[in-house]
Amino acid sequence: MVMRFVRHYRGPTKLLVRAAGLATIALLSFCGIVYLTWSLPGLSSRTTLTSFLPKTTAKEVKIRWNDAPRRVIVFGDSWSDNGHYPVDPPGQGQSSTRDAAQGKVWTEWLCAAISCTHHDNFARSLPQLWESGYSGAVVDSNLLNTTMVASSNATILNSSIILALGTAEPLADMKTQVQQWLGFEKQQYDNTRVKKIERSRTIFTVWFSFWDLWYYSEKTVAEAEVAITKTMDTLFEQLDLIAENWPLEMKVIIPEAIDTTFLPGWQSVKTGPKGSDPQGAIQRNAVILVEQWNRALDMRATRWNKGSMYIYNTNEWLLDQVREHELYSMKMSDANGVGINKPPWENVRSACVEFERGASDVKGFTQCSDPKGYLFWDDMHLGPEAMRMIGESIANDIASIHDDSWFANDVVARYEDSDDGGSNGTPTLSPDGKSSPSKG
Repeated sequence: MVMRFVRHYRGPTKLLVRAAGLATIALLSFCGIVYLTWSLPGLSSRTTLTSFLPKTTAKEVKIRWNDAPRRVIVFGDSWSDNGHYPVDPPGQGQSSTRDAAQGKVWTEWLCAAISCTHHDNFARSLPQLWESGYSGAVVDSNLLNTTMVASSNATILNSSIILALGTAEPLADMKTQVQQWLGFEKQQYDNTRVKKIERSRTIFTVWFSFWDLWYYSEKTVAEAEVAITKTMDTLFEQLDLIAENWPLEMKVIIPEAIDTTFLPGWQSVKTGPKGSDPQGAIQRNAVILVEQWNRALDMRATRWNKGSMYIYNTNEWLLDQVREHELYSMKMSDANGVGINKPPWENVRSACVEFERGASDVKGFTQCSDPKGYLFWDDMHLGPEAMRMIGESIANDIASIHDDSWFANDVVARYEDSDDGGSNGTPTLSPDGKSSPSKG
C-alpha cells in the first residue's frame, strides 16, 4: 500500500505519495484540519483532526536541501521545455524558442532551489511562432490521434505533428521521451558524467495533460473519460518502465492538470468572437475533464509502488492567483483572508505577449513592459514569476514535509538554531553534512 501526504495551504494542495505504509494522511495546515484516510481495498474511512504543521523557514529549507549534488530529469511539453537537449535535439527551426524576458521554466527554478548539478531536459515543444501556435507534446500521440478521429471521417493534424519541408514528423510524446532517456542514461553510466552520489539524489519531473485535455475537451465527456483512462494507463506504464531501468527508488514530481479555460488562448480559439465554441459546450467539458484527469492521477498514484511521488495541485494554485487578484481589485476578501494583501500580479486575464494571428501564421505581436506583473506570458503559457513560484514552492514543500526518502541519509543536515552565530546567522554545512553557524 501507499502512504500519501496531502498538504493544503490557503493556496495549492500538494501531495506526496510515498511507496510505504498503509495510511493516507492529508494535512491541511492553514485550515488547521488533518484528514486521516486508510487506503484499503473496498474500504474508505475518514477521521477529522485539528492540527497545524510547523511553519518552515527559508533557512530550514536551505539546510534541508543543502548543497549536495542533485540531478533533475525532465519529461513534458512546452511548460517544461527549456530548449536545451542532452540528446536527439529537434531539427533546425523546430526547437523551443524562449525570449529572455520569458525567464526560466519551473524545473529550472526547482533545480536552483535544490542545488542540482544536472538538468537533463527531455521535454519537447514547438517554436513559439509555429503555425497556429496551439499544439504541443502529449502522453501518447497514437492514442490522441485515435481518439480524435474515432467519430469523424476527417483526418487531423494534432499536437503530435509538425510539418517541415513537406514532411510530417511526430513531436516526441512521453513514450518517445522515455525512450530517448533510456538511450541517454546508458551513456551516463559509461562516461561517468553523472556521479553515483548524484544518481542517489535524482528527481524525475513529469508534466503532461495540457495538450491532451485541450484536444479531449472537443469530444463528448464519455469519450474523453475513456481517453483519459487510457492516457493514465500509458503515463504509469512509462513510469514503471523508468523504474525498471532505475537502480534506486524513484522520486517523481507530477504537477496536476490545470483548467485551460482560464488561459487567454482559450477565449481566442474557443469562446471568443472568432472561436469554435461560442456556446461554451467545449468549455464545460474542459472544466469537467480537468477534475477527471486529476482524480485519475491521484487514484493511480496511491496504487503506484515503485517509489516516492509528489503531486502538486497546480490547478488550485492557478485559481487562487486569479481569485486573489479579483478580490483585491474589488476591495473584498474571503473567510481565509484571500484578497486582503496586494497580489503579485498586475494582470491575470491578458497575456504579456499578445500575438496577431493569421489563418496559419503569426503576423505580429506586442509585449508588455513588465512581464513579472503578468500571470501569463503569452496566451498559452505562464509568465516568468508564475514559473518561479511553482518551482520554488515545490522545493519548499518537499523540504517542509521532512520525508527522508527525498534526502540521502549521509547528507541530511540537522537544523540548529544559529542566532548566536555569525553576522547573519546563516548555517553552513560541515564536511559530514551537519549544519553549523557561519563565521562571518
